[in-house]
Amino acid sequence: MKNNVKQGNSVTVRDIAKTAGVSPATVSRYYSGSTVVSRELASRIEDVSEKLGYVHQHKRRKEGRVIAVMLPDLELMFYRDVLREIFAQLPRYQYRMVIIPYEKGEQDYKRFFSEMNIEGVIYLDEEIDSEILRYILSKNIRTVMCGGPATDNKSEMVHVNDMLAAYEGMKYLIQLHHERILILSDYSNKLGSTFQRLVGCKKAMEEFGLPIVEDLFAHGKITYEMGYRLTKKVLDKQVDFSAIFAFSDEMAMGAIRALQESGIQVPEDVSVLGFDDISFSEKYNPPLTTIHQPIQEFVTQSLNFFLEKEERNKNVDIIFPFRIIERSSCQENRQK
Repeated sequence: MKNNVKQGNSVTVRDIAKTAGVSPATVSRYYSGSTVVSRELASRIEDVSEKLGYVHQHKRRKEGRVIAVMLPDLELMFYRDVLREIFAQLPRYQYRMVIIPYEKGEQDYKRFFSEMNIEGVIYLDEEIDSEILRYILSKNIRTVMCGGPATDNKSEMVHVNDMLAAYEGMKYLIQLHHERILILSDYSNKLGSTFQRLVGCKKAMEEFGLPIVEDLFAHGKITYEMGYRLTKKVLDKQVDFSAIFAFSDEMAMGAIRALQESGIQVPEDVSVLGFDDISFSEKYNPPLTTIHQPIQEFVTQSLNFFLEKEERNKNVDIIFPFRIIERSSCQENRQK
């Protein structure tokens, strides 16, 4: 029996559509990136195109293999440390990288996917718009949430156990005989990392018989500026505390500045514990005691995901170990 299906460059959009059981318009929409098609249709179109050796003219114009990193901004040093590590590791994978900025509700990011041969997406913001993720997945592109739990059930995840890390951090301060500990956190979101860290802190406090005092919880963006402002606000209220547990190193550094401006010495008067172990933490004055997140391992595993060819029905969640890095910003409470 003669095979009537054309191969290679002679294959057209109509051939792909007929074989895949979809309309030519659907195939065109998929390749142009102008609108979303379902993940099932995207997989079907890709499979048929590969079998028939078809490369759409729009796709022929794309150069190289690209990994996209999606960011709302570069405000956090944690983001910058992750980007630096991706730059360092990319040559081993023969990928190029593009940084795609985005804002909630805008559509500019779609232009990158239509113009570049993007094979994988790494995102660092747990609060990324779900519409963005749906669009990326409709293009049959694998996504990885690097440094936190994913908000969807299709993205891979690499992170630490935030609940256990915060529990151990709080226990560390309590074992230094601190009982009134100011917690500086992001706003709690669903079951994300902030919520889990708060649960971990409260669990440690309950185990050691410490009361949950509302005045010792302050919330805001996990930035240097917010750490400074929140600490100043608590100091102005004359709330008594002997230690601070900040949910980012930048918040911790801002808190230290606020304390120092008020004549409070760190760690002699107040101990400060951070979270992340960003590159600047050991250079700060005083060098920051913090919970280490293994950024190098996060990035390696994220990039390794893109080498895998098989499709999965649900995401893979890889949890890496954390550890407390002791430097100079925490000491035993001698005022007890």
